[in-house]
Amino acid sequence: MNKPIDRNTALKNRYGPAYKWLAGFAVVLGLLTTIFSSTMVNVALTDIMATFHITQGSAQWMSTAFLCASSVAMLTTAWLMKSIGARLTFITAITSFILGSTLGWFSNTYETLVIARLLQGAGAGILQPLSMALVFLLFPSDMRGRAMGMFGMGVVIGPALGPVIGGVITDSMDWHMTFAVVIPLALLAGGLGAYLLPDREARQTSGQFNFTSLFFIALAVGCLLTGLSNSQFYAFDSLQVYPYLAIAGISFSLFFIRDLRSAAPLVELRMFKNLSITSSAAIGALTSAGMFSSFYAIPLFSRTVQSASATDAGLLLLPAGLLLAFVFPIVGRLIDKMPAYRLIIFGQILFVVASIVISFSTKDTTYLFLAGWIIIGRIGLGFVMPSNSTFALSIVSPQMVPDASGALNFVRMLGGTIGVNLTALLITARTAHHTELALQTKNGVILSAADKIQLMNDTFQDVFLVSALVFSVSLIPALYMAWANREKT
Repeated sequence: MNKPIDRNTALKNRYGPAYKWLAGFAVVLGLLTTIFSSTMVNVALTDIMATFHITQGSAQWMSTAFLCASSVAMLTTAWLMKSIGARLTFITAITSFILGSTLGWFSNTYETLVIARLLQGAGAGILQPLSMALVFLLFPSDMRGRAMGMFGMGVVIGPALGPVIGGVITDSMDWHMTFAVVIPLALLAGGLGAYLLPDREARQTSGQFNFTSLFFIALAVGCLLTGLSNSQFYAFDSLQVYPYLAIAGISFSLFFIRDLRSAAPLVELRMFKNLSITSSAAIGALTSAGMFSSFYAIPLFSRTVQSASATDAGLLLLPAGLLLAFVFPIVGRLIDKMPAYRLIIFGQILFVVASIVISFSTKDTTYLFLAGWIIIGRIGLGFVMPSNSTFALSIVSPQMVPDASGALNFVRMLGGTIGVNLTALLITARTAHHTELALQTKNGVILSAADKIQLMNDTFQDVFLVSALVFSVSLIPALYMAWANREKT
């Protein structure tokens, strides 16, 4: 045996059964840190807009840059794991994230801030499928439900706590500190991962990296998000929108053609011939779209309609995040005992019902009422996400777990990215619609402050309702899972 295998064996012998939990904790801490940062900055958007004198549409590019970089970087994870091993891949991702955080901390131009978010996003994008794959592979089959529950805590609790800490920092210090506060956690996660994570095993072969496919998918995602972002301000048939969407469509097509013909594909697209994996990917994309759109819209609703401070807006999501710390271990145990589709469908119904109720919120809706229904919705996500991930990875071979993890996380993140952009687009469109209706009602008289708050209230009610309707579509692939499971039995 060569040295890397000796090191991996030595770690397992040194820590015994606790090793898998220690290594799992290291990767989930890194994951939690990066996702924590992804939503923390959202609460500080109004302050960043004031600092650089930019519009909301321009400010949204920070979120788009993070999510775009994350989506593309995810597809490199499987190749990196096979080439340099999990430990060096983890260190690479954490290093990129720390560099981005440091750049954002000291940034004095908006362009620098966008570059910082790109670096953060690239690190976060590598970490998400890496964490999922490692947590799944480290644990035996009868403990994978609990392990994926631990992974799910990092995915959902991070965005729940991020706005709270971001709000407190923004109100009490400065928005620059929202970048600085995550650096110590990232350093701790990097140190633990460098010590605990396994090296590349000798039997793994990575093959040649498919740069052509990566170029096509990066171009496709970048143009798609640019087109969607520009559509907030320009018509779809304008030069600022449709050329980008056309290039995105062509690039996606070229990516599929290239990858299907390549001996070393960037993504193993043939795995999606299995309709169960395709169903899981669809659920992941729609779940992520619903989750990220609500993370974007709820704090914005609280600040613009209810005139809440950044801290109060962030606190809306805190109870749900804390409760999930108790929900995930329970869901993890349930995954090991019952079919995943039952847990997925139950969680989907909870989230849809909660979103519908939230769509009736007004400027007078109490904190307890709104926070309570956010909790119910997050509990629903707590059932869906780990159950869906465990189901998908359990039907592929161990050698394909890194590939499946990267592809599924890419689809999930792309769904979230598109969800945020479409939510911002919907807010812009419905605001214009309700403004026009209000002006007609007032016969052209200038709208009062109360009128403007009311039209924004109507806008967000529409947004929350559309989010519920879109997420409800995810019940279709879940019902297919149920049907396929019964056919097997």
